[in-house]
Amino acid sequence: MIRRCIFSFVMIIVDSLSSLISVYLLRKRSYLTGMGLAVLFCGLGLGAAQAAEADQVRQGLTGRRLSGASRLPAACAHSADPLVANVPESNLGTTAVAAPTLWLSVPEMTREKQLEFYLFGTQDEIIYQTSFVLEPTAKLVGLDLGAMADAPKLEIDRRYRWAASVICNPDNRSENISVEGWVDRIGGSSMEDNSLWYDRLSQLLEELQRHPQDQIALGHWRALMAAARLDQLVPLSVDASSVKVTPTLITIGAPN
Repeated sequence: MIRRCIFSFVMIIVDSLSSLISVYLLRKRSYLTGMGLAVLFCGLGLGAAQAAEADQVRQGLTGRRLSGASRLPAACAHSADPLVANVPESNLGTTAVAAPTLWLSVPEMTREKQLEFYLFGTQDEIIYQTSFVLEPTAKLVGLDLGAMADAPKLEIDRRYRWAASVICNPDNRSENISVEGWVDRIGGSSMEDNSLWYDRLSQLLEELQRHPQDQIALGHWRALMAAARLDQLVPLSVDASSVKVTPTLITIGAPN
């Protein structure tokens, strides 16, 4: 009788301990599962943020590299060709220099027009602005920051937005044609590297101004334009008379 009571008592203790251990393990597993899920979701969130940033560059930054050809006033140009910011499809090009040249393809103007240029900082504030005389025969216009008095130097690992507008009608700015693009200043690299968009563009155009029949340089130029899907919009033959780098300045200065 005593032995049976002791056995029953031991079994009760064993059952109780088993229940406690089961509860503990269940809670521990829930905790570990929760921690695992938290780490997983955190990792997914971080990955999603990184992917979103990569997609922004891959799919394109906000901006307009082509002016609306249908809005081109007849008094402004001889044709319906758009004003073009010569930038990649993403609207973002890179440079390894502090004062790159930014390029436009312009329709043939009826007469001299005013071209306004703006450079924006990281907070999208205007950090520089100026105006030029745009000659009617210019087809490719280079805006050389190094030739603009008081223009800021681009800082490494900084992104800037730039915009250009042709003033078709000074009395009605809604008739102006405008484009914009982005530029990333990065660390130095080879000038032969096509990833340095602005530097490669300037190098090729400089070569073609000196040697317009250079088939190798011309092939590189056409390939670069085709890669950016600009080959139907920009001149594919280049000569010195059609290229203007930093046209005549009207006014120069940083904004107040």
